[in-house]
Amino acid sequence: MKRRNARQLVRVLSDIRHAADCRALRAAATQRAIELAAQEAEEEQEKPDTARESTRDKTTWRTS
Repeated sequence: MKRRNARQLVRVLSDIRHAADCRALRAAATQRAIELAAQEAEEEQEKPDTARESTRDKTTWRTS
C-alpha cells in the first residue's frame, strides 16, 4: 500500500510541475502577443493614409 501511495505522490508532483511549465509558457506567449500587437498599433499610427482610405471622401460615379 505504501508503494502505491508513493507512486501516486510522485505522479501528482510531476503533474504539478508540468502544469506550472505550461502556465509559464502560456504567459510568455501571451506577453509576446501583447507586445507584438502594441508594436503593430504603433506602426499603424505612423503610416500615412493608404490609397483606399483617401478615396472614401471622394465622389465617384457609384456615389454620385
